[in-house]
Amino acid sequence: MNPRIVNGSRTHLVNQLIFFDEQYTDFIHHYFPEQGTKRANMEKMIRKYAGMLETLLEQSDTDLAQSLNSVTLLGSRAKVVYEEDGYEDSFTVVFPTEIDPDQNRISFLSPIGKQLLFAAAGDRMILETPVGRHDVRIEDVKFAYIGGFSKE
Repeated sequence: MNPRIVNGSRTHLVNQLIFFDEQYTDFIHHYFPEQGTKRANMEKMIRKYAGMLETLLEQSDTDLAQSLNSVTLLGSRAKVVYEEDGYEDSFTVVFPTEIDPDQNRISFLSPIGKQLLFAAAGDRMILETPVGRHDVRIEDVKFAYIGGFSKE
């Protein structure tokens, strides 16, 4: 991977970490105003995600480039293959303010986004969608985040 791309990706991951550090309370209150299981689960997921970012950012550029193309992060495109028929679909996991269904940009807060976050290339899983449960394989993961951040 091009060193400029790795540096840009590293900067973007740092910005995500800063976002969750500085905007965490506002973010949680906005999307999960009520205390409860959903909010607690999301808080746990965000802590896990921030920990993963910290670990990734400690890696060398070579290792980081490899990780960016193996695990689904915010800004990753995950190519999913449905085992029953071989159909392929790709989803880019993004912040909720940057969803675009026409481009398959889904929020990490959505049911599918929550399932894909942390998924690695080669993983097999049961993906629960509005139309049912599907055996899928994560064919490919590419980090290509080009969006920004919003405090909303």
